[in-house]
Amino acid sequence: MNKKGFTILELLISIALISVVLLLLLRVMMALEAINHDKSYASDDEIARTEIIGNIEQDFLDYHLNGLQIKRQDEKTILTLFMDQEKTIIIDNKSLTYDNEKYSLKSTNATYGSCLTYQYQELENDYYLVSIVIPVYIDGENTTVKDDLELTYLGLKNELSNYPRHFTC
Repeated sequence: MNKKGFTILELLISIALISVVLLLLLRVMMALEAINHDKSYASDDEIARTEIIGNIEQDFLDYHLNGLQIKRQDEKTILTLFMDQEKTIIIDNKSLTYDNEKYSLKSTNATYGSCLTYQYQELENDYYLVSIVIPVYIDGENTTVKDDLELTYLGLKNELSNYPRHFTC
């Protein structure tokens, strides 16, 4: 018997195998696009986030942070920083205002979370650590903490320090 062609069964099996491989490849490509989407956001707004954090933390060092107050007003969170010069951070969905300078997110699907995380921690030798995390949401979700704005201050306790022990939204 001389076999010079394909039978219909062999052809159907080949098509089925190619279809399975293509479906798996499609799933991998969709997963890579989702990962790339997160990276493109991170790179788009990375310079702005670094500038905001740098400006605020430089003021922490220059003016010595003595306390802070956090309050919610309408859809905004307002952080009043008590330093040698009083400064205010106002956070709403699309922008963060610090020292009368407005920082907006460039990515259209990114927003600031108005419910920040605040932590005051007493350390050894009369030191304390203040940590403030302002979340950044992509399409309404906090997909990765690397996009969040994290502000930290290490200070020496004194009688003038006035920090809330906790904050909840």
